[in-house]
Amino acid sequence: MMKRILRSLGFVAANVIVMIILHGNSKQFWPKIPYLSLRNESIAEHTRLLFNTMALVTLGQALIGKLPRERWLPRGIVLAVFPALLPALIFFGQRVLRLQGDAGERYNLSLVPLLPIAASVVEEVLTAKFNPPAAEPHADYSHLV
Repeated sequence: MMKRILRSLGFVAANVIVMIILHGNSKQFWPKIPYLSLRNESIAEHTRLLFNTMALVTLGQALIGKLPRERWLPRGIVLAVFPALLPALIFFGQRVLRLQGDAGERYNLSLVPLLPIAASVVEEVLTAKFNPPAAEPHADYSHLV
C-alpha cells in the first residue's frame, strides 16, 4: 500500500515539475524547449503540453526502471484519455462555471496537480483490473485419501 502511494506521489510530483518546466512564460529563467513547450496559450497547445508532460514522465520512469510491464497498458490508456479531457475541463470552467479573471486562472492552475492525481488513481484501478493478483493455490489433499 505504501509503495503505491509513494509511486503515485512521485508520478504527480514529476508531472507538476515537468509541466512547470515545459509551460514556458516570460518570467522563466530557462529557454523554451523546442517541440515540447507551449507555442501560445490556446487550449490545443495546453492539451499538447499535458500529453508531452505525461509522456516525458512515462519515458523517464521507463528509462530508470520504475514503470513495470504490467503498467504499460494502463499508462497508455491514461496517456490517451487524460489530455483529451482537458478541453472539456477548460470548457466546463469557462462556460458552465463562468469563471473569469483570477478565479479562472486558479481553476486552470488547480488542474495541474489534480489531473496527475486523477491519472494515477485511474492507472491504479486499471492495473488492478488488467492484472488481477495471482490466486493462491489452496491445498487439495483429495488425492491422498
